[in-house]
Amino acid sequence: MALLFLILGVLSLALSYYFYTKKEIPPADFSAVNKQKGNDFEDYLIQLLGKTEGIQLVGKVSDYHKDGVSALENTEPDLKFKTQSAHFAVECKWRSSFKSGNINWAKDYQIKNYNTYQKTKNEKVFVALGIGGTSTQPERLFFVPLYRLKLEFANEDYIKEFEIKDQRDLLKILRNTL
Repeated sequence: MALLFLILGVLSLALSYYFYTKKEIPPADFSAVNKQKGNDFEDYLIQLLGKTEGIQLVGKVSDYHKDGVSALENTEPDLKFKTQSAHFAVECKWRSSFKSGNINWAKDYQIKNYNTYQKTKNEKVFVALGIGGTSTQPERLFFVPLYRLKLEFANEDYIKEFEIKDQRDLLKILRNTL
């Protein structure tokens, strides 16, 4: 009988240990993952532009939204910069790949918000599209003036002239647009 109690005691301890140390794996929170990827890509752009001679970071939108409360600035482009001659804003979008040669980059109301910002602030808006790789090191980067993006999607062939391979490409686009 003592042996039976000993076996039950050991089994009870083993089960207690198993359930005590078992970690629950929460379901993936895709919105948090996507927000982090967006933040990572914004940081990538801040470093790229901020280290370019003659360009200074002015500000970054907070993207605050919680329990139905949003910051008014959330309707504005993500990043704001200035050169010696002009201010400009950048909306940052990272996507894993083109799908059938296209990329969905914004919803119609967002495009309207960016156009309103450009008009009321008298600042050019660019859309930085990171494609492939990771959000911290995209394989390809496009720096497209907003006026070239009228639709919710962008065609790869249509935006290829705005692909950035080095800082000279970036400066050329800024010089030709600002």
